[in-house]
Amino acid sequence: MKTKHIILSSLVLAAGLALASCSEDLDSPVLPGDPGITVPEAQPLDAEQLFGVWEATTSKGDNNQNYFEEQYRMEFQSVDDAEAVYSHWYTDAETGMRDSVCNVEYTYQFDGSTVTLTPKSAAQAAGAAVITATHTGGNHMLLTTERNGRTDSICTLLRTGDPEPTVTGVDRTMPRAGETVTISGRNLQFVDHIYLPTEQGELEIADFTAGSKELKFVLPEADYAPGSIRLQSLSAGVNCYSPAYMFCESTVFFKSFNTFGTGKPYTGTDFEYTISDLGGSVISGASALDADELPDGHSLKGLDIVNPDSLLSFFGDTPVAWPVTSGSDKKLGYIRFSTGDRLQHALDNSGGLFTGLTPCAQLAIQMDLYVVSDGVPEWNTGYLSWRLNKNGGTTSGDYLANVAGWSADGPMSFEGGWRTFTIPLTAFGVVESGKDANLGAFISDLISRNYVTILCLENYNLDGLPPMHDLDSFQFCVANIRLVPNVTPANTPVE
Repeated sequence: MKTKHIILSSLVLAAGLALASCSEDLDSPVLPGDPGITVPEAQPLDAEQLFGVWEATTSKGDNNQNYFEEQYRMEFQSVDDAEAVYSHWYTDAETGMRDSVCNVEYTYQFDGSTVTLTPKSAAQAAGAAVITATHTGGNHMLLTTERNGRTDSICTLLRTGDPEPTVTGVDRTMPRAGETVTISGRNLQFVDHIYLPTEQGELEIADFTAGSKELKFVLPEADYAPGSIRLQSLSAGVNCYSPAYMFCESTVFFKSFNTFGTGKPYTGTDFEYTISDLGGSVISGASALDADELPDGHSLKGLDIVNPDSLLSFFGDTPVAWPVTSGSDKKLGYIRFSTGDRLQHALDNSGGLFTGLTPCAQLAIQMDLYVVSDGVPEWNTGYLSWRLNKNGGTTSGDYLANVAGWSADGPMSFEGGWRTFTIPLTAFGVVESGKDANLGAFISDLISRNYVTILCLENYNLDGLPPMHDLDSFQFCVANIRLVPNVTPANTPVE
């Protein structure tokens, strides 16, 4: 009844205003809008001062009996690059752990005192707002947003550091000698040295091409070992590291995709499992192939791309049409297996790279991909659906991850050959929520529930994704599915 009363009162007020406005003697009242905060006058700021790291800790609160701090960070790239990364997170003051970390990529315009930050297409589609950064003097910058004529303050940042290089990704993490490796990141123009992990220690790469967003080098022959790439910047005085480990061959849990003609439970193969019933064929609508025996018409046939040796090809030996579907479960092909058993296999063979107590937030599933869409080596529509529980829903839930390598900012290109695709374990809700906080708990959960996984591709328009489109010719090649450490080490000082 209370809600009804409020609605009726609003209607009466609206009616009264309408009657008043009909009188020739009365003007309709105009209610002033709340303008929000008053932004101080912008102060001049040198472009070299803008280029760097700006941070703030804005509040403390009580969250489940623990105090937390709300923290912000804005990292501006050079004016020539005109890009920035806006980060926001909460830190538990008792444990020091970060929570709800958000990193948003922006482009910007700078007029000498004020910066207008516009979210990139993918971030804009996800709801990111335009931000105005006003330099108020003394290396302080006020961040504000404007909506419906109201100006709201986010926080005031203080410049805390000079530009430092940061690695955001590596295009292939299991490369072979002679292949070109591309490191992506920010401020990479400051990098002086690149070091790769080997069994004998670090190997320095003597020759590489440098840019602010990419570094490229040809991988030399060496006895490589799992680990991060280390980049050294003498001018910034720091070392920075790649997030996901390189060369994790021992933790590959799908390599050949071949059942070798054995029956359930496919003992000794990639599909070996301990659950009571896998239920159905392990491969449907896909082909397990050797790279040196590709059939005629295959998208990789005749190309000088020998890595990897074995692959799984969706949706068969040659490209097929892939239309947009009206439902989320109209897959043309899949593989069926036990993720719990596959992760256990990776753990047993990890050689100490991770343990059952390793937080899932520090791990990721990686795979090597080569995708062709209408004759172009790129992934530009659809998504990969990793359903830990094949009976647990297709578009939402704790036990699935729907992921894509392309975004509103552009397709995922394979012009240079196979590329690595990363799925953080936190992409699964059961991990993100903390229910399965470490790897051992995650594995036990999946096996004890007898969960069967289906890995498939869908060309269905999920909420929040840009529109899908039909393809006349599509092929999706997968290899070397593996579990790897995936955490960005903090920059360390150069000794």
